This record gives sequence, C-alpha cells and structure tokens, in this order.
Amino acid sequence: MEDSEHTLKLNLGEIFETSSKRPVLVMLQGQSIGLTVQLDKDQTVIGRGSMADLVIRDDIASRLHASIMRLISEDKCVEYYVNDLGSTNGTFLNGARITSNQLLQDGDKIKIGNHLMKFAMLDEFEAEFQERLHQMTQRDELTGLRSRRSLFADLDQMIKRAATDPSPQPVCVLMADLDFFKRVNDGRGHLIGSHTIRNVGHIIRDVLGSTDTAARYGGEEFLAYVKGTRKEGLKVAEEIRKKIESHPFPASTIDKSQTMHITISIGISAFPEDSRSALDLVQKADQSLYRAKLGGRNRTCVFDPELDKPDSFHQPIDASAIIYGPADAQ
Repeated sequence: MEDSEHTLKLNLGEIFETSSKRPVLVMLQGQSIGLTVQLDKDQTVIGRGSMADLVIRDDIASRLHASIMRLISEDKCVEYYVNDLGSTNGTFLNGARITSNQLLQDGDKIKIGNHLMKFAMLDEFEAEFQERLHQMTQRDELTGLRSRRSLFADLDQMIKRAATDPSPQPVCVLMADLDFFKRVNDGRGHLIGSHTIRNVGHIIRDVLGSTDTAARYGGEEFLAYVKGTRKEGLKVAEEIRKKIESHPFPASTIDKSQTMHITISIGISAFPEDSRSALDLVQKADQSLYRAKLGGRNRTCVFDPELDKPDSFHQPIDASAIIYGPADAQ
C-alpha cells in the first residue's frame, strides 16, 4: 500500500482534552504591548515603582497605582477585583473611573496612565499564543536583537533610575550605521542584504555578549548601550567596527566562495556627562554618528558638544521615531 493511502490514527482523548482557564492581564497598549501576566497571587500591584508586581514604564502612572485582588466568595467561587490605590490620575475600567473595588469580568479593559490592559481567562494554549505575540514585539526577527521600542524602553527606565543616584553607574549609548549599504542591496540583491544585516547583528551580539543590550534600529542601523565609562564604550564600539571590517560576508547565494567586505560607522554618547535623558543620549549618539559619516566613514566618533550640533541637514531625532518607529524595527 502506498504511504499516501495510510490513515493516521489520532488519540481522541488528547484532541478533546482541555486545560482549565487561568486569569491573566494582556497588555493592549503601552510600551509592553502584548505582555501577558498571570494573576497567580492574592494581590497583584501595578505601578511605575520598583515595588510593584507589574512595573509599567509610564510617567502618568503612580508608583503604586492599582491592584488586582483575588477573593473567594461565600459559595467558594474565585473572583477578581480591580482597586485604585489612591493614584494621582485614576484607574479606569471600561472607560469609567473607578471609586471602589470593581468586580472583573472576562474581557474587561483596565486603563492606567497610557497603558491599556485586558482582564481575560485564557487556557494554556491561548496564553502561549499571547506570549509569542509579545516576543515578536520584543525582538527583531532578522537579527535576533531587541526591537528598537523594547530596547529604548529599558534604556529610558535605567537612565531615569540612575539619574536619581548621587553616584550613578556610567552608561554609553551607541548608534551605528552600515556604510554604503545601498550598494550591497543594488549590486548583490536584497537577499544578500538581509543575510548581511543578520550577520552584522550576530557580530554585535557576540561583542556585547548578549542580545539584550542591542537593537536593530531600522534598515541597516543599530542601537546599543554599554554599562561603563566613555572609554569602555569606545573600546566596545571599536571592537565591533574592526570585526565587521575584517569579516568576509557572503556575496552570493549560489557561489559560497564569493565574499565581500563592508564597514560600519558608530557614534557614542555617555551618561551622565553628555545628558541625563535617554532620548537626548540617543540623539547625541546619532549626531556623533553623522560626524563619523561626514569624516569618511568606517570610524567611531564620541560626542563633542562643540562639533556635534543639529543643523538643517541633520535634524534631531523625533521621540516617536524611537518609541514607535516603522514596522521593520519597532
């Protein structure tokens, strides 16, 4: 009998087996969009402070803003309530500001600051699906690095915390851009271009020792940060630049012996010397990157307030371009 005539026998018990649903919060709007949080405690506190169980990066939210409480009713049913913890700007349930404990129903929407989250009862498969969606917003599919939105959110939170410290840990921000990359796409094709961007991402990852401190900023641009002094940041940037310069990148999808060499330009800014704002640090790293490009490319430039100033040819980065940005580098 041909293989195509064989019928696969399935275990019907496995098909119809369902898992019990569990209560979760799904982030619908905000910097952690897609995040799914299991409500497995008697009380889950939400706020922007480090003491909250669910920390949201939101200046409109209070440090301890609201809580989700799990209560067992007299008939032994488990119920979940949302409660405002005296926040400055209030907690909203389905569009109405709450003034007391409110019972949650499957599908209810809770708004805290700029974040909108849904209370839902999901089985393990639905919860896994939501988590996969969240990971897609956190990572760049091509390189495996962080998404721009995800990395900037962490950088912003880290700089804000460090800025309150009288002796903050230094941090360097790196902005990098492949030189003359259009020639690769035009001359070798977009498939080779994509492979090249992927391989550059892997080199950056290997130098940094992690995929968590670098992002594909957009196209052939990259954003990263290094916990360390300006000197340490320069050392890391130069290691990235030299490894890319010397790396034999594949130049053909057919002939594996064909290779090519490309270069990268990098700009650096440092916290706290250059700024105490994450957005400003990214802008200043971008300005020094612009100088590296004008200076001949394949070089690293450290921010210099006398040399790196916005002009009509290179405008400051718009905050929304970093936080939201195009779909290919969120």
